[in-house]
This record gives sequence, C-alpha cells and structure tokens, in this order.
Amino acid sequence: MMKVFISHCHTGATHFGLSANPQDGTLPRLAEILQANEVDGAVVFAPFEHENLGWGGQAAQTFADPNDWLLAELQDYPHLRGFATINPAQRDAAQRLAQLIRAGLKGVKVHPPVHGIAVNDPSLDEFWAAAEELNVPLHIHTGTHGGLLNTYRPMLLDEVAQRHPCLKIIMDHLGGYALFDEALAVLHNNRNVYAGLTQCSGRANVYRITWQRIDVLLDTVGPDRIIYGLDYPWNPDNQAALAEDLAWIRSWGLSREDTAKILGGNILRLIGEPND
Repeated sequence: MMKVFISHCHTGATHFGLSANPQDGTLPRLAEILQANEVDGAVVFAPFEHENLGWGGQAAQTFADPNDWLLAELQDYPHLRGFATINPAQRDAAQRLAQLIRAGLKGVKVHPPVHGIAVNDPSLDEFWAAAEELNVPLHIHTGTHGGLLNTYRPMLLDEVAQRHPCLKIIMDHLGGYALFDEALAVLHNNRNVYAGLTQCSGRANVYRITWQRIDVLLDTVGPDRIIYGLDYPWNPDNQAALAEDLAWIRSWGLSREDTAKILGGNILRLIGEPND
C-alpha cells in the first residue's frame, strides 16, 4: 500500500495561522488533522525565528534555534519529517545546514521575502552548493509576498538550477496566479526543479491554478515532478482544507500510480525514503 505523505506544513510551539482553533499551528493538532484525513505522514518546517509565528513561550526559552526545537519534538512523531528553516545569507548557513541534516532533518525551507534575500545573489552559492552536496531538497517560496519581486520572482531560480544541476528545488506555490508562466518556464528548462502544488486549489486566489494550467502542467512537466503541500496552518479550516485538496487532486483522472506520486511518492523519493 502506497503512503499518502504530504509536504509544506509550517509548525510551531504555539498557535498561529488563519484558524481560530487554539491548537492550529502545533504538531499535536497537525497529527490529528492527518489522522482524520487518513494521511500517513508529512514534511514539517521549523518556525521562522524572527517572524514570531508559532515561536515563543517555553520553547523559545529552552531552545536558541527553532530548528533544534523541531528536532527534539519530532522524537514523539515518527510519521513526520522535519525541514530546517535557514536564512542562506547568514554567515554560517551552509555549516548549520550540514549540522541539522546530520542531526536528522531531511531538507530545508527558504522564504526569500521573509529572509530578505535575492535568490540569484552569487553570495548564496555556498548555501545552494551545500544543499546540493548533502542531496537534500529545497522548498522555496515563489509567488507575490511583499518586497521586491525582482529579488525572488520564479525566473531567478533558473540561474540557481543551472549553477547547481543536482540541487532538488521545489517551487512552492508555482509562482502564484500572476507568475505561473515564469515558474512553468523554469520547470521546462530544469529537470531538477519540482512543482510545489501548495494553496493552488482555489482557496487563495493569489495562488490558484486554473484547470487549463493543470492540464498544461501535467502534459509538459508530468506527475513525476509535482509535490502536494497543505500550507498548514495557513487555512481558515486546516482539516477541511486537506480533505478538499486531496479530493481535488484525486479528481484529475490520473492513474492510481500517478496520483500516489503527487500525494507522497515524489517527496518521499526526494528525501530518500520508500513509499510503502
């Protein structure tokens, strides 16, 4: 039996997100949501240290780095896989990534507008090269999120992918509604780039993908390079959002095998784990 294993779940020690549920954003609540939707596991991101989203209280007093908090918490959640959140511009970012991967994390999440970086800045190459050498996937935000679009528009990832052809890049949100065509071009030009299907089903119109675009994505990129993400807890009702998204993808008329790739097989392959 192939696993249903989702990606792109932000987590924290305290409540945050769009839901009024006081537990949303936490690992226990995510575990409940997964079980209610018969999902076997998920990739979870450590909190962004300077955003104060889900970060505070006893956890912040105990751990200097949210990545260390996540590592400690995951001992109680064997069905979850952790990704570090690291600003690539930090002086020791590459070394810190290597430490966290050795400690048990499986990949890294970078959010250019939050981290204040220009994606194609040559000074970041040491970090991209470290992720490439460690053979871990990179979840990276694309799509409008404030700041200067010329620092993180999807087309800039073409430069990163070309300079680091073995770096496994997951473009979260596929550039959003406005920049989908740029994201598609990068996917067409680079086999090491994957489509991060996150918030694309229509709840947030800024990230919505139309049926016509889904057809083009499936025809020209294919189900081997599409990865579903929930964007927990950034949904008004996270449990319902997951149910809706699973039904949406299953309505595409794909084979059982291709649907399983999008709903777990691809991300598990990228982190080096079997899908059974």
